[in-house]
Amino acid sequence: IYLENTSHRLNTPSKYVRLLQTLNRCGHDRLQTANKLDALLDELKFNSGEWFEEMLLEETMVTLQRMIDQISWTNVPELASFFTRTNFLCPPLMDRIASEAIENMDKIHHSATYATLLPFSLLNYDTAQVDELYDACIKRFTPYISSFDPHLLVFLAYFLAVTARFPEELIRKIFSIDFLRKLDSQLETLLDHRNMRTRLRLMQLNRAVCLECPEYQVPWFHERYCQQLHKKGNRQVSPLQQQIHKMLGEVFGGINCVQVAVVTPYFYTVDFECKLDKHMQPLGYSEPSTLQMSERKNDHWDSSLLENTRDELPPGAQRVAVDFLDSKSFCKNSHHMKGEVLMRKRHLEILGYRVVQIPHFEWNSMELSTHDAWKAYLKKKILS
Repeated sequence: IYLENTSHRLNTPSKYVRLLQTLNRCGHDRLQTANKLDALLDELKFNSGEWFEEMLLEETMVTLQRMIDQISWTNVPELASFFTRTNFLCPPLMDRIASEAIENMDKIHHSATYATLLPFSLLNYDTAQVDELYDACIKRFTPYISSFDPHLLVFLAYFLAVTARFPEELIRKIFSIDFLRKLDSQLETLLDHRNMRTRLRLMQLNRAVCLECPEYQVPWFHERYCQQLHKKGNRQVSPLQQQIHKMLGEVFGGINCVQVAVVTPYFYTVDFECKLDKHMQPLGYSEPSTLQMSERKNDHWDSSLLENTRDELPPGAQRVAVDFLDSKSFCKNSHHMKGEVLMRKRHLEILGYRVVQIPHFEWNSMELSTHDAWKAYLKKKILS
């Protein structure tokens, strides 16, 4: 795709276009003639990016389903990793992964349980068989939690938390003083991107445990870390946010009835917040919207304005969080919502919000191509 675009823009010889066409043809031919799953999985390790996803991903799934009988416990972790990389949900293949893993869990190395479970958590694929898979994996790795690298154990626990699973032995291990000391020591040796990702996952796990498992009495110790993230963040006002914000103001009868980029306890940031009384009528805010203020500051968010105070609601009133969901919130090939989006919704509800989600494919649909249609959509979503 890049080569093709470049050839048209610079008027370079058509040999680049022919090269791209040859690559596409060779890729399709390879998939059609493939007959060994393990060999194909080895080759797929080196295929990624827009070209592969646009040209070959769907046909790759067809080929994998053709070889579904070759799925065994030996290649389950590698096949699961492929689904994690591609964000592609294919129930027949994932069901086969689950059944093979359950039947042969004693043969799968305990460290491979993370790769096996990851796509089920990430893609929010949950069936009775998948529940059994989680139980089997937890039983498999629990005796060996002390042998995991500390940062990998944090990742494992986090993606279990995405599915609202909090094995007590695992959680108490991670939030022990000894483990956190070992993790701090390991973080000093990790590459910067891995270090940052591990710290983020630990914070998210800490938040999930505090919200969903208060009985574990794990303290919230990431307040300063989250404040630092917000100060470093470069939060610009997008045209879409401005559009939705202004329309919400029209729906509620005033821009002062909507707040933008509201920071909640435990540091979630909701796109838009509004308050409705017991009669579903909007309540105004005493402070002007952060979007209005930021528009006067060269269209950048002012981090100091994000620390909104949560004023008390009148009896019967409700606090509403309105979240816009872009394409990253869904699986590659469908409108199936991913696990982390559902966990966020679950946590916001625990924090007292009614959560209204606006999927990008609804907002950008032909049905909502006029100003009045968008307003009617918002009104129905929030006030009905």
